[in-house]
Amino acid sequence: MLVKTKLEDLPADLAKSLQKTDLIIRSYLAGVSFIVQDTARDPSYVANHLLSYLAQDILQSSISLIALAMEGLQSVAKRELRFLVEASLKICFVQQKSYQSTIAEKLAQFDKELSSQRISIKQNLNLSMVPEKQRDAFAEEVGRVYGLTSNYVHLTPSQIRQRIVAVDDGRTAGKENAPDIDELNGLISRGLAVSLVFLFHSVPEYVAGDWLVEDDGATVNWYFTGSRFIAGIDSYFDYKHERQTRTGDIRATRDAAIRF
Repeated sequence: MLVKTKLEDLPADLAKSLQKTDLIIRSYLAGVSFIVQDTARDPSYVANHLLSYLAQDILQSSISLIALAMEGLQSVAKRELRFLVEASLKICFVQQKSYQSTIAEKLAQFDKELSSQRISIKQNLNLSMVPEKQRDAFAEEVGRVYGLTSNYVHLTPSQIRQRIVAVDDGRTAGKENAPDIDELNGLISRGLAVSLVFLFHSVPEYVAGDWLVEDDGATVNWYFTGSRFIAGIDSYFDYKHERQTRTGDIRATRDAAIRF
């Protein structure tokens, strides 16, 4: 019988890194939950939006990242991260192309795109809330993250070489160290930020504004405002009335918070 790993049984530095994994995932789920709930105010949401059903898959894959990291199953965690990026991209694409059609109509119309593992459809998205000067960088980031996580879907020479090094160093499943988890946390942060950008663009723009902008105009205190791309989306809402008297302070705080 497998014994579940407990934080209190781990070295302090490793426990700290895994606690950050938990923070990242909980922050992501807070954002996704808001997107779902705010969009669901539209009476047609259940019939017309893929998220009304796929939010369950996003929830399961997100939570699994915590458990997989805790047990040292990093390769599997990267596969789940790839799914989250791919699913968010496809949700965004389909919703942008045919927002008001029923889910059954979407599945029929976009069968080819939904069945494909290629992400070239990212070129056909309208990422209006991402500043124009960031859009090329974001497209590159999507490709990098998808490529890094795809290395763990199919067996490749690169994956084999990485495994050889890890095993020779004694870093097998359940025997990872803090730097391993820190590296995984960095990739998870980037991948989930990409996912959030796509999900924000799969719903009406007001949803992102409702989440990111507090009543006093300040940016929400949230892990993912540390992403340069989420910060870029936040800047899209600097036109809001509640920000007009303190735009300079908000920009300075936003810029200082960027970490990845």
